[in-house]
Amino acid sequence: MRSLKKLIKRGVKINFADVSVITVGSLLTALGINLFLAPNKIAAGGVSGIAIILHYLIKVPIGATMLAINVILFIMAFLILGRSFGLKSIYATVILSVFVDGLAQIIPNSWAVQDLLLAVLFGDFLTGIGIAMVLSRDASTGGTDIIAMILTKFTGIDVGKTLLFVDFLVTLFAAISFGKIIGMYSLLAVIVNTTTIDYVLEGISTSFKVIVITIKGKKIAERIIKELNRGVTILEVTGAYTGEKRDMLWIILKRPREMIKLRNIIKEEDPTAFMTVSHIREVLGKGFRRI
Repeated sequence: MRSLKKLIKRGVKINFADVSVITVGSLLTALGINLFLAPNKIAAGGVSGIAIILHYLIKVPIGATMLAINVILFIMAFLILGRSFGLKSIYATVILSVFVDGLAQIIPNSWAVQDLLLAVLFGDFLTGIGIAMVLSRDASTGGTDIIAMILTKFTGIDVGKTLLFVDFLVTLFAAISFGKIIGMYSLLAVIVNTTTIDYVLEGISTSFKVIVITIKGKKIAERIIKELNRGVTILEVTGAYTGEKRDMLWIILKRPREMIKLRNIIKEEDPTAFMTVSHIREVLGKGFRRI
């Protein structure tokens, strides 16, 4: 109870939106495991992969095994890494384990997909989206990333490489336990899962940075502020070749629709303007995510 109060005093904030997104994400992950991965013995790395292997070898529940492994990993992280995990991560870890074992009792065996390739693709599609939703709320479901961080501490190797190594060991264990075909599909599942998580997270957080060189900077800026409700930074620049002075507008947009509106504004005000657009992974500050 005291440790819980300390976490709250340190500023751990959990709101309804966070809980909702984490819950839905955990549910999607559990569906992916129960409908696609577990019935086909596909161990797509991570704690879930270890739990699936142990489930078939010693007949233990997948969800309970995931929870037990994560508890051990959290304790190891606290003792070795000296870091504390937020309440959201603890909630995500517990609720995912509950969903996995709960759905295993409810979902009929006939619902499970038997085709290995479809199981990998659709299973990782669901689990990837689910995990990305949890990560988007600054939470995690524990897992082998803790092992990777511990290995990094003692070896100095990059966390990404150690995580890939740990997941590779899980797929190797699957190959030894269930045969090389399952092992190869498990390795494919690791790749698809990682790609899906990265893609979904990028889609959640990606914004657009736009730079416009124009002779009508003030007019365009006024319309951006009024019609898009976005801030604009105006800088005076000089063309190296022509020596002529122009306005450079620096704009951050959040949605593709805003990008289309901006393009129309510039086309109407200054068709001769020079415009560049680039994707940025994260924006912190007023009008976007809080720092």
